[in-house]
Amino acid sequence: MNTAMTLPRRPQPEISALTRPFWAAAATGALVVQRCLACAHLRFPPGPVCTQCLDERSEWTPLSGRGSVLSHLVFHQGYDAIWRQTLPYSVVMLQLDEGPRMFSDIDDPQRRWIDADLVGRRVEVWFDPLAAGIAVPRFRVVG
Repeated sequence: MNTAMTLPRRPQPEISALTRPFWAAAATGALVVQRCLACAHLRFPPGPVCTQCLDERSEWTPLSGRGSVLSHLVFHQGYDAIWRQTLPYSVVMLQLDEGPRMFSDIDDPQRRWIDADLVGRRVEVWFDPLAAGIAVPRFRVVG
């Protein structure tokens, strides 16, 4: 008898016309954000207008995928079966080197960072494939 546990499938992103370029880039291993063509402000999450000057014109620009942890919390309770399989896990707010902020979980299969203070630690992006043509940016502690 096979007693191996099948992990639940992680949810897939809801892709819209607005977010499609972000997810298309992620599928190729690139982290991109919108850059305002009027004031050059980099913004994330994607939006229909610049959050600084309200101009509607933007382009997608690649980022390095490197940054620092601004805040860190550890989930010990799974609110959904998908996440119960990975408890405990770390969630962080990141300050990317180019300016935008993102939330992400930390890739930490050995649970090395669960009890550590990650604030100020350097991180870098990697892309977790969920399905054909879909990858989610996640982050790993470096150094």
